[in-house]
Amino acid sequence: MSKCAACPDVINDDSFMECNRCSCKFHLLCTNIDKCELENAPVDFKSKWLCPICLNKQPKNDNSCKPVRPSTPTGMADMTFVNTRRKIQNRTDSDPNIHLSSASDAGMQNIREIIREELRGVATKSQLSQILSEFNDFKNSLEFISEGFDSIKNDLTAANTEITLLKKENESLRSEMHSLRLRLNTFDQLSRSSNLEIQCVPERKAENLITIVQELGKTVNFNVNEKDISYCSRTAKLQSNSPRPRSILLKLNSPRTRDCLLAAAIEFNKKNPGNKLNTGHLGISSTKVTPIYVTENLSPENKHLHAAARKLAKEKSYKYVWIRGGRVYLRKTETSEAIFVRNEEVLDKLNRL
Repeated sequence: MSKCAACPDVINDDSFMECNRCSCKFHLLCTNIDKCELENAPVDFKSKWLCPICLNKQPKNDNSCKPVRPSTPTGMADMTFVNTRRKIQNRTDSDPNIHLSSASDAGMQNIREIIREELRGVATKSQLSQILSEFNDFKNSLEFISEGFDSIKNDLTAANTEITLLKKENESLRSEMHSLRLRLNTFDQLSRSSNLEIQCVPERKAENLITIVQELGKTVNFNVNEKDISYCSRTAKLQSNSPRPRSILLKLNSPRTRDCLLAAAIEFNKKNPGNKLNTGHLGISSTKVTPIYVTENLSPENKHLHAAARKLAKEKSYKYVWIRGGRVYLRKTETSEAIFVRNEEVLDKLNRL
């Protein structure tokens, strides 16, 4: 692919003229030569064709370009001088073809220059038009993207505002829920203020739980009448595969009666450290004597807290873990201060010490 010497465009086909002297190539349109005229031209026309620049550099048809004749030697020259008057003749008048050829060449050159300028202008306008069109497309695309970005930014701002409000509302609801859970646990524990749990009593068919409770009262030296018992039954296991027997849930007629029976059981164990309350005291015959535990009936929340406290006491060597009035307490040694385990945060704090 070659570039036209007359215009900035590239020659993409074989419709061009090549100068025989300078080898420059031109579009047929730039040389003002018709394609049909080229086909009807002589065979050697294209091979001998000269561009306007090289054509202007050719010698003219007169003798102006011929070398000056050498002067006659002085010795050989005739010393006779004759003054003659030569008629002045205009060279243009004597050879009109030279004038026409020169004028034609200049006119063609001017025409070619005009064509070149026009072609350059057309090409420049076409390029500018294309650039302007692309710029407008780019501007429209940029405006569209800007509008989309503004919309997304506004949506994001609104979403952030809503998220902030939801976070505050969530924190408020969490705080309220925590407060309600504490109140619910308190009410649940208060509703169990007359209850006791008797644990590890072996299960038998056709057993009489009231008789077992009364026998327990006799053992710890606290008389339990049948009228003092509001409810007595075995509870379901928390873990169905546990080998321990189901606990006996005892509901007495008042918290005071409950506290007296519990205090009597604790006192009995203190007085008999080597023979604490067991199945043998209740007249339950079995191959092995197993201990029996009498504790307060805790709410599910407090049961979980009591289990976590016993685990911590084992890991951190706390000597005492007990329950009083539905509350869990810890004590490191006999002389150390009792620690009220209000919630699991207290256990986490003790675990970090």
